[in-house]
Amino acid sequence: MQIITSPENAQIKHYRKLAASKKERKLTGLFVLEGLRLVLDAAKNSAKIHQLFCTEDGFSKWEQQRPPCAIPCTLLSEKLATMLSQTEHSQGVYAICEKPKSLSINAFFKKKGLYAILYQIQDPGNAGMILRTADAMGIDGVVYCACCDIYNPKVVRATMGSLFRIPVCQVDEIESVFDACHRENITTCAAVINPTAEPVGQCSFTQGTAILIGNEGNGLPPKTAQRCDRQITIPMHGNIESLNAAMAAGIILWELKNGVTSHGELN
Repeated sequence: MQIITSPENAQIKHYRKLAASKKERKLTGLFVLEGLRLVLDAAKNSAKIHQLFCTEDGFSKWEQQRPPCAIPCTLLSEKLATMLSQTEHSQGVYAICEKPKSLSINAFFKKKGLYAILYQIQDPGNAGMILRTADAMGIDGVVYCACCDIYNPKVVRATMGSLFRIPVCQVDEIESVFDACHRENITTCAAVINPTAEPVGQCSFTQGTAILIGNEGNGLPPKTAQRCDRQITIPMHGNIESLNAAMAAGIILWELKNGVTSHGELN
């Protein structure tokens, strides 16, 4: 195969535009992947990969591990691969991928499901890590409301492939989320910093529950928290007032899953 060396190549310019532009990702329904493991996860979970780009070394590793699928591949020079990379050490494997099919908010919730609702989360690392944690906990889906673009390359990398394994929904207005939860009898629980809220370690949860996690700096707006059926909190000790959003989400989602298994409805 011919090796592409120029950043002016049309395919490379398309990749770079998708990596940099939320507008382009929305317009085309495509996004980019970087790294052997992430591209393998996408392929193994039947994601629609439109184009693969590899260095010679990256292609050799891909061929050794790839699932039985035919994906068009273009070879890159090491210099060009390093130019494309957004990580400290390039693995020489990149892809253009079609966004997973997303349900509308009206079709997203199921009556006995367990969900995370992220509201105004703006840090890509937090947005991706919470999705990965929800996947690990066996949560049924994650809603991103007024959050950063989940197809931003930084978010995609932070999910470590969970983006292809767990249902995701993106919406702009929180009221549409509350309306959908109400229709399916989903109990909404606001994660807040409030000593009068229910300590999360003492909560019993039922199937059909959604946890709302707010912005990194400000948490949930008071009106949004008050709109929820319950308010829950992680008790703090010492001089710590709050936790990182992803860390707090991990604790609460573990308690949610464990609380339903131990105390809630099983059928």
